[in-house]
Amino acid sequence: MKPTLELPQTIRLADREEIPNNPEVLKRWTESQSANIVQGYTFQSNENSPENKSIGFNFYSEINIDNSNLWNLAVALSETLPDVAAVLFGHIDSDLNYGNYGGKEEVLEFISQYKKEITQDAFISFGLIYQDDENLIEIFVDESKYLKYWGVSETCFRKIMKGFNLEEIENLEFIDEYPKVREVLTGFEKDAVDSEALIEIFSKQYL
Repeated sequence: MKPTLELPQTIRLADREEIPNNPEVLKRWTESQSANIVQGYTFQSNENSPENKSIGFNFYSEINIDNSNLWNLAVALSETLPDVAAVLFGHIDSDLNYGNYGGKEEVLEFISQYKKEITQDAFISFGLIYQDDENLIEIFVDESKYLKYWGVSETCFRKIMKGFNLEEIENLEFIDEYPKVREVLTGFEKDAVDSEALIEIFSKQYL
């Protein structure tokens, strides 16, 4: 049985003929056919050790959601940010860029023009972050198009998850744990902004 999660059109599990005859890769490919890649989320509390206390987040979560709903969930999670936020973005082969802080609503309005690219371009990652001396909140769209979230309020987070009918799943798995194929978004959507051009747009706007 193949995963039931709705993936972006740019990402899929590799077919048998697309992987090398390497025993470990073959093993992972076989396991991928019954992987628990479904909608849901993981939840990990941040231990209050001296090393972690200064980091400022209380928990970390990884979230699978159908790709057609990924943008909506990211926007919902942005409600947990204060009125200002910074943009994170980068190409899969480059370091992540940390943008300047700006008004959250203005940031959301600008990036919403590129929600198709943010949620489907498998060669870029993107996030929103707020950090001060006490708190860290981050919403990150991984290049494999699932969400990573560092948060402060567990109550708010779980309320948002419930609103999207997402449940905590202990053995949840993610597409990037298995052999997969990435394809360029412009191969499916002729009007999409390509990866390099999008990085340039964000660089001019936020760096």
